Amino acid sequence: MRKHKIIGGISISVCLFLTGCLEKEIVDDINIESVEGFDLIGEKEVMGTFVVPVYKADKTIVNETFTATSHLNKDILRSAQKESSAPIVNGSLELVLFNKAMAEKGIIQLVDGLQRDASIGTGLYLAIVDGETKELLEQNLGTRGTGDHLFNLLKHNIERRDVPKTNMHIFLSDYFQKGKDSNLPILKKTEDSAEIVGVAVMKEDKYEMTIPNEKLFYFKTLVDKHADGTVSLGVDGKGEFVSIRSIKTGRKFKVKWDGDTPSIKIIVSLDGVVREYTGNKVTPKELEKFQKLLVEKIIIESESMIKEFQEKGVDPIGLGYQAKSRKRGFDFKKWKDETYPTLSVQVEAEVRLISTGITE
Repeated sequence: MRKHKIIGGISISVCLFLTGCLEKEIVDDINIESVEGFDLIGEKEVMGTFVVPVYKADKTIVNETFTATSHLNKDILRSAQKESSAPIVNGSLELVLFNKAMAEKGIIQLVDGLQRDASIGTGLYLAIVDGETKELLEQNLGTRGTGDHLFNLLKHNIERRDVPKTNMHIFLSDYFQKGKDSNLPILKKTEDSAEIVGVAVMKEDKYEMTIPNEKLFYFKTLVDKHADGTVSLGVDGKGEFVSIRSIKTGRKFKVKWDGDTPSIKIIVSLDGVVREYTGNKVTPKELEKFQKLLVEKIIIESESMIKEFQEKGVDPIGLGYQAKSRKRGFDFKKWKDETYPTLSVQVEAEVRLISTGITE
């Protein structure tokens, strides 16, 4: 019994000692940032903008922004502290933005600084801004603060629309994975808000090309899975349109080697419903026509994008990874320089429309 008491006493003392070593931060005495943005200034300097939501007594939220300029992420935040009456902490950081000029130079240095911060989760969203992040973040957006508004704008479009799933963990995984390139959503300031205007395909950590909104449905079927995407198709050139909502999509890769020369077949599957049709009643014959139209559209758009990826030397689908995983002694240098630009890629589509919706 005495032995147990001694051990218990030591345990309590150790806990108290360790607790005393922790840095205490009282919420009312700190500024908790929700979003930060980085703009390239000149050739080397970076301007950081940090947004802190301020909760008023009448339950409204306004945003306080702090800016600073430096060469490193941590130096920028330290400089911004000089403007703030309380310490700025990033434990609730949800989103980090980079303007396109910075993305063209490369963002891995700043992302690396973020991933080394133990207070930041890997689920943090990253995005590119078409324009200046400072101008976007100085707006008062939404009813729960600018950071929360932009975070939910991205979350909603990733989970229920056509933006592929992405966060800091996925970006870093794609960056370090040989045979696959990352993609990030692109935001743009509007007159009084913000909107998603496409997805940036990165070459390593640098911006290379944009997938516009009208192609995002097909892009997402190639790189991710749809849960609730929507696509509209013209029917028979008669001014009639059909809107199809995807319930579930999938993709399979088949790699065939002829000696050292591979060819890849991508099989895209889609289950969906007819959401709206501006023509007459949807009959089984019409439904079959819609399926055929969507199959053709998926193949045309997908193969067109893949050819552009090959011309630009980017691989957001991960075809290099798929080829490597099926071949011993895979030569990445040869793949990048010789094989990928001329690789034969065929897309097949399997579409099943299982119900109909509104008709006119």
